[in-house]
Amino acid sequence: MISFEREVQFCPYCGHKITKSRENGRERYYCAHCKLFIYKNPVPVVVVVVFNDVGEVLLVKRKEEPEKGKWALPSGFVEINEAPYETASRELYEETGIMIEKLTLINVYQQKSKRYESVIVISYLGFSSEVPQPGDDAEDAKFFAINELPEIPFESHTKAIKEALSLL
Repeated sequence: MISFEREVQFCPYCGHKITKSRENGRERYYCAHCKLFIYKNPVPVVVVVVFNDVGEVLLVKRKEEPEKGKWALPSGFVEINEAPYETASRELYEETGIMIEKLTLINVYQQKSKRYESVIVISYLGFSSEVPQPGDDAEDAKFFAINELPEIPFESHTKAIKEALSLL
């Protein structure tokens, strides 16, 4: 398994070599040339829990890593200048062809990531009885009965499903 955890070596603003320095009791990256601390922050991700009219949950079979070939909730990264709610709607449509006008915030989680060290997962709940059509980075998309869910590789997705069920 490849580890994507890397040490930052150069300032993203000026390209000079950076060092580590203490700020507010924490060791952080620092560019002496810019006189700026360089923060490593978690990457924001959204997941969408969609139920149909018989209480089944929508999953997509992942076409890309991480966890290629496994079933998970429709999900994706929040882009610059995009609100998380917009990301949830966009990713749901790109991966399943389903558009939902009203999504409800479930919760926000922190999860370790092989690629980004840490992600912030923002989960939403929606309802649709449309037939999903896999697209974008999904091999397949379909609704599953709650008691027949396949193994879901992401802890935050499992949490989101459980919390969504408690909201019903």
